[in-house]
Amino acid sequence: MANYSVAVSLNVLETIKGGQWSGTGLKGFLVGDVSGSVPRAVTAAWQSNLIDTNELKEDIDQCLAHFTGGQQVVGVVVIPSNAKSIKSIQDKDQAGIDRELEEVLGAFDVWLDQFGLTQVLCLCLWQETSPEKKFQSAIFAISEDGINNVEIEFDSKPKPKIRMRLKADIPLIISTEANTEEQLKAALDQELVKLQNQSGNFVFGFFNNSVLLHQSGAIVGSAAESWSSCKDIYKHFLEEAGSVAGGTSKKKGISAFFQAPIAAFMFRLATTDFSSTSSQYAPIIRHQTGTLKTTTVNLPLDVLVDVEESMSLKGLSGALASAVSCQIGAHFECLKVYTQRQELHTPEVFHFQLPYLDTPVTVVYPFGVSEEELEPERQILHRHLCLPTSLPVLRRGCANHFLHRTAPAGYLLNTHLGLSDPPIKSARTCLVQGFYSYHHYMQDRFNDDKWGCAYRSLQTICSWFKYQGYTTRDIPTHREIQQALCDIGDKEQKFVGSRQWIGSFEVSFVLDHLLQVTSKFINVGSGAELSTVGQQLMDHFATQGTPIMIGGGVLAHTILGVSYSELSGDISFLILDPHYTGGEDLRVIQEKGWCGWKDMNFWNQSAHYNLCLPQRPSVSV
Repeated sequence: MANYSVAVSLNVLETIKGGQWSGTGLKGFLVGDVSGSVPRAVTAAWQSNLIDTNELKEDIDQCLAHFTGGQQVVGVVVIPSNAKSIKSIQDKDQAGIDRELEEVLGAFDVWLDQFGLTQVLCLCLWQETSPEKKFQSAIFAISEDGINNVEIEFDSKPKPKIRMRLKADIPLIISTEANTEEQLKAALDQELVKLQNQSGNFVFGFFNNSVLLHQSGAIVGSAAESWSSCKDIYKHFLEEAGSVAGGTSKKKGISAFFQAPIAAFMFRLATTDFSSTSSQYAPIIRHQTGTLKTTTVNLPLDVLVDVEESMSLKGLSGALASAVSCQIGAHFECLKVYTQRQELHTPEVFHFQLPYLDTPVTVVYPFGVSEEELEPERQILHRHLCLPTSLPVLRRGCANHFLHRTAPAGYLLNTHLGLSDPPIKSARTCLVQGFYSYHHYMQDRFNDDKWGCAYRSLQTICSWFKYQGYTTRDIPTHREIQQALCDIGDKEQKFVGSRQWIGSFEVSFVLDHLLQVTSKFINVGSGAELSTVGQQLMDHFATQGTPIMIGGGVLAHTILGVSYSELSGDISFLILDPHYTGGEDLRVIQEKGWCGWKDMNFWNQSAHYNLCLPQRPSVSV
């Protein structure tokens, strides 16, 4: 059979292979991008036992409710049934491959029809017989013509997508005759059916609702008369409502790394069009008396949709409606699961940008339920998404940072994004993992100029642990940092409220006391010796990924990454400088070097330096 190619990043493939796969047969879905009716990229996997093809729609809806609109189920994951089948795949024995997939999948047309595709991917996974028992993989495509071999493009760059974020509130009033959990859940099922039946009556608004998009693809608005595709919406967004953090700079090549999603809103039509030939009926009012228990709850929809520029407006309205329908289902599932003592917990939507997948993940959690109570649900989600069970990446504190250029308190997020590449040739580069906020002199209406640099570096490190879900504690103030050092006996009480500086050891003490975070240290006798720690820093960022505080003399800085050439020994440091006293202007911060790559000349060649390397704590998901 003829080959065709599909884009799968090495990162995504390794994540899938690292999942907790067991047994044989159909074990999950592949999620990705489609061009026409053909899969073009795999962005994630969803592990689930697919036992009954009659329930595929329910399984697909559950899967897609956790991904951005525009993503589709593009394939399945299969664990071969026996060693003979594995050997057929390894030997590229087409007859053996055909037998295995036909036995597992049955009639191919069922899968093609359910997925709405002309080709469906099939990723086969099997474990090595070596002690490591790592998973190996091969990918095929099924179609009406049979089974095709698929070539994976690891380096393929996906087409840029237009991201939209739709928000809407749907009020629900649930009435039940008896005050029982069973009746409440039955009433929820009825409300869900009503909403699903109304999904064809959605209208979507853009640009403060000056432009309205109907599900037919018809668009209303003076600015939109000539629009025909998503490209036109995006062009208008850039002209009228674009928000690029820090702007662009031709002088230094700072890229427009952050693009806010296009805001969309949703309405439900109060009336529908009637043709002259349709039957007309008088309204009927039914009045029933009785004692009812009424419960009111709000569904706060928050839907992400990623679409291509070429998508038609009708295609966009369909993508938005489909994504809304999926999330409504997720809201009701959350309501039913967490219905206790005849009370409903309002659902909340959280979006996560994970380093293991090439598409964001969306989760609906119940308001008022603690992180500890939600741990069993997160364990299940980690398994579904093939995520490591040692990292708390789906906690509430990890959510939504990638959708904003600033943290809720106004601090800039990830100020290194958009910088030019480090200048060293033939070097490996390792950077901080995840999100942090930039803390520097004079923030929070507090004058710490000339003495608070280490405090600010510590605050940046604390923000990293907060935004990665390791703590729910607020970022400590200078006074709270000083009090922590007094509480552990490192300082006397008169230290609180003073302007005394602290060093890397005090930073580690505070991290340990407030966040239960331990640290490792690197000590060098002079700035000139920092050229010898390149490999140690590379290892730290590759395994821990936390910001590093470095103190030397009376100055402190934060190291966000390192570029190091083992061949030449050249090294460059990505520095976040807490001594900046200006406003939250990314262009100034990057162009003036407050966040940027520094060579060895940046350091005081004769000063002694201590580097505090915070370690990720061992926590449950």
